[in-house]
Amino acid sequence: MSLTIFLLLQVWTNDVYPKLDNTGYGVVGGRVTGPAVGGFTLGGGYSWLTNQYGALIQDSFACLAPVDDRDAGLTCDTVQSYTLVLPNGTVSEVDSRQPDLFFALKGGLNRFGIVTNITMKLFPQPLQVYGGYIVYPPTSIPAVINATNKFSATNTDPKAQVITSLSYLASAAEAIVLLFYDGPTAPASLAPFLNIPALYKDVSTRSFSSFAKSSPSESSSGTRGAFHTLSTTGYTQPFLQAVYNESTFYGALAALHSGVFIDYDIEPFLKTYGQKTTNSAYPHAKSPLPLNLYFAWTSPTDDAFWRASIQQSVNTLTAVAKREGIYDASLTAYPNYALSTYTGDQLYGSANAAKLRQIKAAVDPNGVMDLTGGFKL
Repeated sequence: MSLTIFLLLQVWTNDVYPKLDNTGYGVVGGRVTGPAVGGFTLGGGYSWLTNQYGALIQDSFACLAPVDDRDAGLTCDTVQSYTLVLPNGTVSEVDSRQPDLFFALKGGLNRFGIVTNITMKLFPQPLQVYGGYIVYPPTSIPAVINATNKFSATNTDPKAQVITSLSYLASAAEAIVLLFYDGPTAPASLAPFLNIPALYKDVSTRSFSSFAKSSPSESSSGTRGAFHTLSTTGYTQPFLQAVYNESTFYGALAALHSGVFIDYDIEPFLKTYGQKTTNSAYPHAKSPLPLNLYFAWTSPTDDAFWRASIQQSVNTLTAVAKREGIYDASLTAYPNYALSTYTGDQLYGSANAAKLRQIKAAVDPNGVMDLTGGFKL
């Protein structure tokens, strides 16, 4: 038997992880500082534990209770129930006994009501993990790309993960790699990253909450910005080189359009994490690899330029993925990363989007939740 945790919609790194330190348990939750339980989980939820337990969906903090000990996929796959305030004002506990709404809340975002808390599964968590981040100069970027490609192709340990960020900040290219191992000692698979000449390292054995707080993910807070994404079936050296080329191309334009930060995040999950998926609005049974793009700028007059540019970059990289044989037309855009112009079909596929529209029409016939903005189904 495993345990569940009842969470309010708090911030993962500030509120949830510190309370789990020294308990021997953890959750399939957010990876960096900033995101909170609610939006993160409702969008699907990729985690440092996704390779082991899948994606997320959970919130709040109060009680522990035994549940069936079955592995899951994303954060949303670990959710046992949601407390949902429906558009008509009634409160409902949504779990597997309400299969349509339960499906819709697993990646379907805020289209169906207001979630006030979530009950999620807990999993065994070592008291100490190994991880942190490394900042590399431009001269080390080719080696970082090579190490990332090798890690993606050869790593088979579900406890080891990296995120490689190819960025342009303050008129200069840089690479940042977040390293994680779900145990106190670095595995051999992370050694190539540790041996590349770096500008700064903050990597050590530490508690999980200390590790999660260490990532420099809020360096562009207070600016305007846009996220976007595409999903691939894997990586190749030419594709990763194309990602770097895109970062430098748009980085060179930044000063002309009030740009302050250009970032492309490569996330080499195992190609098997989708085996743990549950029946979810966001389809991830094929273990898609989401590439995360983030552009930040300061002037409202540059909004149109950067939003068009980030879409053009996705189009360019999609064409590269097709040439490299790592494109699958059935893969959809990860909702938590996608540009707000994307449709329900692009986020969920035509079948899931049609089902979500039917569910929304049943629970929100007057379109109350449309007033919140966001994606249109």
